[in-house]
Amino acid sequence: MNNSGRVQIITTGGTIASLPRENGDVIATLNGDEFIRRMGVNGNIEISESVKIGSFGFNYETLRDVALDVVNALSSPEVVGVVVTHGTDTMEETAFYLSITTSHIKKPVILTGAQLDASYMASDGANNLRDAICAAQVPALGEGGALISFAGFLYNAREVTKIDTTAIEAFESLNWGPIGRIDKDDVWISRRLSTKTSMKIAVPSSVALIRLAVGMTGEEVRKMAQGYPGVVLQAFGRGNAHPSVSDEVRRLVENGVPVIVTSRCMRGSVRPVYGNGGGKDLERAGAWFAGDLSGEKARVLLGLMISNQIHCDEMIKILGEYSHP
Repeated sequence: MNNSGRVQIITTGGTIASLPRENGDVIATLNGDEFIRRMGVNGNIEISESVKIGSFGFNYETLRDVALDVVNALSSPEVVGVVVTHGTDTMEETAFYLSITTSHIKKPVILTGAQLDASYMASDGANNLRDAICAAQVPALGEGGALISFAGFLYNAREVTKIDTTAIEAFESLNWGPIGRIDKDDVWISRRLSTKTSMKIAVPSSVALIRLAVGMTGEEVRKMAQGYPGVVLQAFGRGNAHPSVSDEVRRLVENGVPVIVTSRCMRGSVRPVYGNGGGKDLERAGAWFAGDLSGEKARVLLGLMISNQIHCDEMIKILGEYSHP
């Protein structure tokens, strides 16, 4: 492990910092020296707390505040990289937000957490944290935005998703696989990542995320989209919907509301192929297609673009960048 620079650990709570209370509720409890003692890590590290909650309690203001803490840490010449400890429930969205807003600073930002709380003798938190600290000292990992380190693997924030509620190997990149892995103090990188357009740290605008299911029509989409400045559709398969949905998409677009199409499938990309209500009709109605970007991440991206007041043509360009690795 390279000890030539300091790694800043920023804690946000989550299972890795949680202990059960007398009533059985598991709650984020640990911070500072107690957290480091329980994790058993050492070296040239410094720890600070951003928030202390389960990641299911995060909101967009939390993302902004964590990002500000990360940028503040990265701005120190002594800091070679940052580790953010985080709950697993929404870790992928925080990682993606940080990837968009902090990637202009070419230092590693590594998120990690645990599936087992700190009361377990065999909790995975300590190993995950040691791996993340190791990864945070590899300069090459600062080139492609924030990463998640979990169960010995490194994942790109744009690609990764939580796939299991309880398993130790909680995360996977279903389309592309991990970008590397960690073996004791060695970090192996299997592929490089491209730098994409970054945006200013901001509270994203709240965008409607609508997951389609059989029988859902344009009328339901209209009700769910009402009052939102943007809409993300988690559509069927390649990016299809009930024939009535394209009319509602057209109405939204004509009223200045951008609509992004993703898939509710866990693998594969959306593409306008089918007519009669399929992706071709959604495209003709003015919807944009997001490749294999998940609906949750498309929502973060669109919300950030809206809050940064990015022009429609530039939005399309940026979405094109993030639609592919």
